[in-house]
Amino acid sequence: MTSTASRFEARTAPCGRVQDGEELVTEDLQGLATRDIRFACGCQTHREEFHDGSVHSLVINHRGRVLEDVELRGE
Repeated sequence: MTSTASRFEARTAPCGRVQDGEELVTEDLQGLATRDIRFACGCQTHREEFHDGSVHSLVINHRGRVLEDVELRGE
């Protein structure tokens, strides 16, 4: 399993504000990949790509409101 953490600057957060933040990417080298982005304002995005090709995407604004919760099935 590998993990990479990095900081970023001036990216548009889900709330529309331009914010700094950090990104964490984790892969298990068998097809599972997770990407978490946390913005300084508190907004978050979470994306998981599973071994079968399906994807789960979750976007939450800084007030805790879920803006997107989508699951796409792989083949």
